[in-house]
Amino acid sequence: MVRPYSFFSIALFLLIVLSPAVASELPGRAGEIKKGITAEASCAIVGMSAEQSQLTALQRARATAIEQAAGVSITSATLVTNFTVAADFIKTYSRGFIVAEKVTWLPLGQYQKDKSTPPIPEYRVKILADVYIPSRKEKAIGLKANLNNTVFRAGEKARVTIRTKSAAKIALFNIMADDTAALMFPNDYAPDNNLEAGRDFIFPAKDGKVEIEMQTLPGHKKDAEAVFVVAWEAGRKIDILQHFTPGEAMPTGEFFSKLSEIIDQCEDTILPYEVVAK
Repeated sequence: MVRPYSFFSIALFLLIVLSPAVASELPGRAGEIKKGITAEASCAIVGMSAEQSQLTALQRARATAIEQAAGVSITSATLVTNFTVAADFIKTYSRGFIVAEKVTWLPLGQYQKDKSTPPIPEYRVKILADVYIPSRKEKAIGLKANLNNTVFRAGEKARVTIRTKSAAKIALFNIMADDTAALMFPNDYAPDNNLEAGRDFIFPAKDGKVEIEMQTLPGHKKDAEAVFVVAWEAGRKIDILQHFTPGEAMPTGEFFSKLSEIIDQCEDTILPYEVVAK
């Protein structure tokens, strides 16, 4: 859930199947699109709402598709029952971006650890996805970023510390628990996104007009989300505000499709975190 100039949220993912690579012909993209990747995933309703279980299953299927397209494996877990594991899945988004998907919900299943425990409803989903794999690039900018915590209580404030080896410009996005993403920085209150080489940049600034106040979505006890940090060389002609409007939430699919138009010129990192209700 996102409030004006107050950002927080969740995201989660996992793994399955691969298809032939197709070179991208879209302007600004130097990588490749791997089309028609099929992935399935599931999530049992354990310690989360039905809505969260559905989203987790979908995000896991997306992660599976990305992992297969990128040729990497981050996790082999088959069942998600806690948000710590779920938050880790979001790291998959640094490997590739789903730019198109068709979602098919499968009949409700059930998970049962053994015959001494009752069965638990399990959401199952299948997706057919096109995944954009950015071109490999040298880490010339040397982007490094961290959050002041990985688990936040509702109401606590978050700060992001960023450093680059060379002069750069940056943008910060929030990947949220309602399957949307929004540009946090730059914004109307903090428009200067220039970074000096070798110096820590902290957002929000202690004396600034913007705060990142963590909150769960209404009715949720926990949420898993992430801050997505993007940096590019100061001399590149990228105007992030031509692509994204500060504070405007958009579906993650639309977000990553738009981001893929510039990501080959950038370095990026993902900072997952949990938010726990009071």
